[in-house]
Amino acid sequence: MREDRPSSTATLIAAATVFLARDARASGLVPSDAPEWCARCLEALSRLKIVEMISHPALRWAARLAERATVPGLLLHFMLRKRWIEEAVRTALAEGCEQVVVVGAGFDTLALRLSREFPRASFVEIDHPATQAFKRLAAERGSAGSIRFVAADLSRIRLQDALSGGAYRPEARSAFVIEGLLMYLTDAEVAGVFTALRELQRAGGSVVFTVMEPTPDGRSAFHNATPLVRRLLSRWSEPFRSALPRDDAARFLERFGFRLRALAAAETLRERYLAPSGRQNLALAKGEMIVLAESTWR
Repeated sequence: MREDRPSSTATLIAAATVFLARDARASGLVPSDAPEWCARCLEALSRLKIVEMISHPALRWAARLAERATVPGLLLHFMLRKRWIEEAVRTALAEGCEQVVVVGAGFDTLALRLSREFPRASFVEIDHPATQAFKRLAAERGSAGSIRFVAADLSRIRLQDALSGGAYRPEARSAFVIEGLLMYLTDAEVAGVFTALRELQRAGGSVVFTVMEPTPDGRSAFHNATPLVRRLLSRWSEPFRSALPRDDAARFLERFGFRLRALAAAETLRERYLAPSGRQNLALAKGEMIVLAESTWR
């Protein structure tokens, strides 16, 4: 991402949240209150009436066409992975987690919403200053609970150094959320993140993260991406750089002192969220996994 601009991915997912909340086919699948918070982020980001534009029939048709031409079911995938992550975090809080740290938060609404529901827990968001500035504006205009915002460019500063200023308490059990970030890092940088978690979570805890699963030919990409996506990759400002084979997930986590607790791919999300309401035939992006792991040193 550019130094002076918020993440294009964060903006896309916020727009997707508002978009799907107004789509009858996705009724009930978007996390509660998330569309309102995403709308605030988009309004803080631009003077344009983005939310109204998203609701225009012609633009909604164009968005659907663009999705089918690139990664069918991508927007719905975003929503279902957020639901799975939220369930994992809620479980952690119920099991005694005292703080939740969202790394590379973008315009995600998890901390904004849960901080009000769980006032005894601490919520920390760490993100690039260019994106977080607009998130702060949205939080100020809304009624979020207590959230500590840490502005840091993690390409230039280690995660443990960014959290050394007092916002994070190493002595408290924690849950880290790393959504939609690791695929933009190299394998060495991903290893650095998990080394940092091992150092930070002295009291133990969990981490829920998303990671790409390699395509059959070894690329880091959505498996149902169309040929058009490949042609656009050279122009995309945030290319994918890493992936993790599903069968290697447990061994990868063991290297850093974590135990695999659960893993969800497209088939898991379809069965859990779409099948019960008869929507199992909706298009859903394939190739990104959501992983829940817990520390083994406590």
